[in-house]
Amino acid sequence: MAQKDDGKKHDPMDVASFPIAGAVASGENPDGNAPMTDKQAAELRQLCEKHDEAFDGTLTQDQAAARIEMLKKA
Repeated sequence: MAQKDDGKKHDPMDVASFPIAGAVASGENPDGNAPMTDKQAAELRQLCEKHDEAFDGTLTQDQAAARIEMLKKA
């Protein structure tokens, strides 16, 4: 059965509803949901102590990065 040509250009990526062969969508961090790194934990712990904030050792890498940036600006 042949597909009907409606004269519109179609983006081939419209049919891809999931990453292909491990491709990462723009702006996505594949490790973002992984636990924060030891380096992040050390920096965050130091910043939390400096600002008298509670340290949360369960943050993901993305969450830790955001928290570190927020505390650096405080």
